[in-house]
Amino acid sequence: MDAAALTASVKELNEANQAGKTEDVTRLLKKLKAEVEPTEDLLRSSKAGVAIAKLRNHSSAAIGALAKEIVKSWREVIDENKKKRKRTDGGEEVKKEDGGAKRVKAEGSSSAASPAAPTPPTAAATSSTPDVKPTTASSSSPPPRQPLSTIDSLRTTPRTAKLDGIADSLRADASDEGGAADSVRDKCVVMIYDALAGDSTAQKKILTERAVGIEKAAYKAMNFSTGNDYRAKMRSLFLNLKDKGNPALRNEIVLGYISTDKVANMSKDEMASESVRALKEKIASDNLFKAKAVGETQAETDAFKCGRCQQRKCTYYQMQTRSADEPMTTFVSMLIIYSSQNCGNRWKFS
Repeated sequence: MDAAALTASVKELNEANQAGKTEDVTRLLKKLKAEVEPTEDLLRSSKAGVAIAKLRNHSSAAIGALAKEIVKSWREVIDENKKKRKRTDGGEEVKKEDGGAKRVKAEGSSSAASPAAPTPPTAAATSSTPDVKPTTASSSSPPPRQPLSTIDSLRTTPRTAKLDGIADSLRADASDEGGAADSVRDKCVVMIYDALAGDSTAQKKILTERAVGIEKAAYKAMNFSTGNDYRAKMRSLFLNLKDKGNPALRNEIVLGYISTDKVANMSKDEMASESVRALKEKIASDNLFKAKAVGETQAETDAFKCGRCQQRKCTYYQMQTRSADEPMTTFVSMLIIYSSQNCGNRWKFS
């Protein structure tokens, strides 16, 4: 069933439900269950998920059970499609370059061994693990994270440029046209170094290169200015890179799977941790079935009596139509199915 046909069926379903035609509602639900192959785009454009989700609490137990069954099955299909897309787009194939695994040199120190992170995939790779070629993020889902080979998850004291003894020597790269030495830029390089180094085991040289490169790309993106836009950008990068819940991002930057130019221009979604990504996907999936349809939310009541047919079965909603200190206006509509005269009368009062 295509989008146009599904939209028409949803409209027919809503009309049958409003008219209290339970047989038609059941027939249409069975038709949708049998003929619809759900996709996110199809359900969003037709609002089928929203319409059927509302029927889960229908007064008819049979309709409610059927609606729940459809929502459950559609959700399972959509989730399975997402998993398949991730497996297809995620580049799960692990390949070795030049027929062998590349290793990371350890930096000698009294505290802990610090493996040197590789430069982008043509140079070096992680310690004791096969070289993994970086994958290109698809429009539908981000690529999977690489193993955390440069992250020390047991570290309790954050590593900083000061602890590494290089805080005073870190300098921004002023070699680009338009670039200039600036104490603000130097401090920003230190900030980025601290964000990357907090739980890292990589060499100081590697971390310095990444920090200088990220600051340089951000400075260039801000038109070689250290004004408010530049400072806001650097604060945003610092906060996202130091996030304790996102070690995978730091790991990939240090390993060179994400270039410094790309880091400086990444969006919040691209920098998000796995947990945040999963949460956003869950919310997006749930919204297919929980979102409110366009229009006023109406409630059924017998509190009002129609002056035309003398019946009390009607729906109503309230809206603020005047100034804020005035009472809301109540709009009442008769339910035609309950009215012996089928009057469909409507009225309002404050």
